Amino acid sequence: MEQLCEQTQGACDVVFLGSMDRMETTLIPALGYDYVGMPIVGFKGVRHPSTLTLPWKILQSTRIARATIRRFRPHAVICTGAYISYPAGIAASRERVPLFILESNVNPGKTNARLAPLATAIFLSFDESIRYYAPSLASKLVVTGNPVRSQIPSMKDVREAREAWGLKPDVPTVLVFGGSLGARTINAAIEAALPGLALAPFQVIWQTGASYTFKADVPPNVVIRSFIDDMGVAYAAADLVVSRSGATTIAELGIVGKPAVFIPLPSASTGEQQHNAEVIAEAGGAVVVKDADVLTILALTIEELMQHEEQRKKMANVMRSFGRPCAAADAAAAIISMSTKRGSR
Repeated sequence: MEQLCEQTQGACDVVFLGSMDRMETTLIPALGYDYVGMPIVGFKGVRHPSTLTLPWKILQSTRIARATIRRFRPHAVICTGAYISYPAGIAASRERVPLFILESNVNPGKTNARLAPLATAIFLSFDESIRYYAPSLASKLVVTGNPVRSQIPSMKDVREAREAWGLKPDVPTVLVFGGSLGARTINAAIEAALPGLALAPFQVIWQTGASYTFKADVPPNVVIRSFIDDMGVAYAAADLVVSRSGATTIAELGIVGKPAVFIPLPSASTGEQQHNAEVIAEAGGAVVVKDADVLTILALTIEELMQHEEQRKKMANVMRSFGRPCAAADAAAAIISMSTKRGSR
């Protein structure tokens, strides 16, 4: 959104469509954007009670999306995937407004795959994603990379970043996180490894998520936070990153050029985190550890990589090759150009 506003000299008005009961219902209006809620929910299984009303909620959500489009008369509708995007994408097609899809993962999600034939353009984060689309859609595919937040990268150098964390500026550092909510298996593995980490020749930044509690004693070379406000500074401090393999994390690591140990989320609906991790690992930028093996081998994997600086440097160079710092600007420019050429309202 920042790039769309910047490239239109502030003449871009934005309306968000989303759910009625998630945190964005308050967060987005607080940022000054219009927000329209829809009753759409995700598919939770054939036997779940919500499945009985799902067709009605999809219909109602599509009607709300169409009414919103008629009211605001947008030049473009942008969908980023997940079930919330489906009514907006269908509404855009029926109202003849150019539809743009942002696919952040290697393989398309279920919603984006269904909307792809209706799209004016599909922006991809990985070159490898092209093989997942039918040849008939080739002209719509544009590899721009995945946009990242403006705080990535940080303005601080490695010493300043470590000092900002209360760490020793000259000691190698590992950053461990599982997303804003944390990751239970990763947290359990790090907690079990604390006695060994206390003796390690490196220090650790460990983001646990708000809901995780632990009983073990925390050694002085481990800094714990439930949430990290400035990921740019955390990345700048790190020599190695341990995390899930979500598309946003990979995009950020590509910008900052950090080697990684990826633990793909096993419950991802289309195996997208596994696909993301495999692409990076096959190129040599990361090591993949299965979620089921985290407790037994994660600590050993970290220790092994931290003993080999040259290997980490090679991995960092590979990771950097996946970075696309102009992704947001390129996608915004394409959306503005295509929606204008299409003669949108």
